[in-house]
Amino acid sequence: MKYILVTGGVISGIGKGIIASSVGLILKSCGLHVTAIKIDPYINIDAGTFSPYEHGEVFVLDDGGEVDLDLGNYERFLDIRLTRDNNLTTGKIYQSVINKERRGDYLGKTVQVVPHITDAIQEWVMKQAKISVDDDGVEPQVCVIELGGTVGDIESMPFIEAFRQFQFKVKRDNFCNIHVSLVPQPIATGEQKTKPTQNSVRELRGLGLSPDLIMCRCATPLENATKEKISMFCHVEPTQVICVADVSSIYRVPLLLEDQGVVGYICQRLDLPIEMRAGKMLTKSDRLLEHVSVALVIDMPEHNPGQMGGTMRLGKRRTIFKSNTSILRKLYGDAEYVDERHRHRFEVNPELKHHFEERGFRFVGQDVEGERMEVIELDDHAYFVGVQYHPEFTSRPIKPSPPYFGLLLAAAGKLQSYLQKGCRLSPRDTYSDLSDSSSPDSEIAELKFPSVS
Repeated sequence: MKYILVTGGVISGIGKGIIASSVGLILKSCGLHVTAIKIDPYINIDAGTFSPYEHGEVFVLDDGGEVDLDLGNYERFLDIRLTRDNNLTTGKIYQSVINKERRGDYLGKTVQVVPHITDAIQEWVMKQAKISVDDDGVEPQVCVIELGGTVGDIESMPFIEAFRQFQFKVKRDNFCNIHVSLVPQPIATGEQKTKPTQNSVRELRGLGLSPDLIMCRCATPLENATKEKISMFCHVEPTQVICVADVSSIYRVPLLLEDQGVVGYICQRLDLPIEMRAGKMLTKSDRLLEHVSVALVIDMPEHNPGQMGGTMRLGKRRTIFKSNTSILRKLYGDAEYVDERHRHRFEVNPELKHHFEERGFRFVGQDVEGERMEVIELDDHAYFVGVQYHPEFTSRPIKPSPPYFGLLLAAAGKLQSYLQKGCRLSPRDTYSDLSDSSSPDSEIAELKFPSVS
């Protein structure tokens, strides 16, 4: 097993999650099986009770785990299925150690941060890294670990110490550290400043971890002089200083890293005998943005009064289709049932079901017991579909979730032809990325989107 630890310095929210996901993606494109672990140094057990304004939206996993939104990035980038144990928090670690102490597992010893907390962290990581996250059930070969927060935070100290010990336990050829740092560029001078990165790396090295790659987040591409200066003062080769400048789409970051030889270095550093597969990321999203002038903002109200975590319906649940003519059923490939992720407390009252049906609504999907209404459709409408579950949690860049895909097809006037062709797109409905033109090659260029007043 190979471990890649991603740490961050200078500021939080610097982009560690996207960089960790991108590193995992380019390794997976080489044919490796990759898993991911997110470490959050807060005392909370999970992210279920967080305010979305403070920590971002909650992401729900198949097993009902309410986790950090970075795990959503991992799932979308790597096309994997994670569990709640892939999100490790200080609260979980301390809860685990305290439970062991109460059971007498430590045989009366004084329980301390070192070695008991640090050992628990290492055991958790090693155990979780071996659990398959792919549909084929194969054990992962590489585990990408993102350590939240910034180096130097008092909350992160037990984790830093744990990985200082961990690098010797798994040996050097199996452990690699990527450090993400900020290279600010003040407007007044326009000069890229390296001092924050120097201080961050110095502090990390003082804690016992030496970065193998320094990912420099910057507004503009890193200048050669800046790269040389970081190389000299941070004790790395210039090729180990990677520029991660601002880009138009987060899905360009893997290409950015690949172009700078990140794959080759990691393969050499971790002794991975693989070759990079030829491939190209799509740029369609950027081109489509040139034609879309309406921004959709979907807000899910949060209702969580009283004691937290006891009454919410969470995780992957089965929905049974009750109608053969359902549009959504056809979009799912005429499946008899689907398994989707839920996160809700409120449901349709079955006693009021007939009031909806009298006005043209049809409840075409229910739960296994037939008690909960899961999918509703409106007759004589181009596309009016409502679902109780959250299809966005399983949507992928190259495998869009059927409810959202159906909405886009209906808006483009392509839904009926798509269904008639057995849920297959015609070549006329796509366009090539090889052209220099920013306009689609098909009828999509002629589409007129309605204005919203």
